[in-house]
Amino acid sequence: MEREPIVICGDFNSNVCWDERHRRCNHSDVVRELEEIGIYSLYHEIMKENQGKESRPTLYMHRKLAKPYHIDYAFISKQLLNADFSLEVGKHEIWLDHSDHMPLIFSL
Repeated sequence: MEREPIVICGDFNSNVCWDERHRRCNHSDVVRELEEIGIYSLYHEIMKENQGKESRPTLYMHRKLAKPYHIDYAFISKQLLNADFSLEVGKHEIWLDHSDHMPLIFSL
């Protein structure tokens, strides 16, 4: 049975780099469970980067460039991966005055 397309996005406050600290239901567990039901991280699919090895942070903790993390995600169902899509992470030069989070801007 094919499901309706799904998009789950937001601030997960989570990354593989903290898996050890959160042994039960850590980030890797969530990603694996989503993939088991056909839902994938749009950023990681487009950028071809591994979880925890992101080159574009979505958070600069306390607005410090020395504390970059990737904790905001857009997960989409497999059937949407075949669609034309784009994704951009907001640049800190523009967004840091407004928030410690950089927006994840995408279109499907």
